[in-house]
Amino acid sequence: MPLLSAAAIVGFFASVSLSNGHHEFQSAACRYTLLPWTNFAAAYGGLVAAALAVTVHLLMFRSARRAGQDPSRGWQSMVSTLFFAIACLMVLLTAGMVVVAHMDAAEAAANIGKTLCEG
Repeated sequence: MPLLSAAAIVGFFASVSLSNGHHEFQSAACRYTLLPWTNFAAAYGGLVAAALAVTVHLLMFRSARRAGQDPSRGWQSMVSTLFFAIACLMVLLTAGMVVVAHMDAAEAAANIGKTLCEG
């Protein structure tokens, strides 16, 4: 689960970086350009990793309960809960980046061929 949470974080920051890079490229070119597929891949990849991390945590917690264990005791549970909280936060943030990617793509597609700069 820590790897999935880390993958979600990497996906989020990659998505933000690619989005910023696309905006800078459009500004430098003074024209609207279509959003590259990598922006969608990073956004959706981060979202899938975060959702998987949350799902794995919940399944492991449930499995431990069925085995008669108390999964909420001990230092391992605190670490697991920390990664679960990170994954939950990343679900929200990466979902936001998916929305941003689609908004950027829609704006670029609607204005393709138009100049971005004045003058």
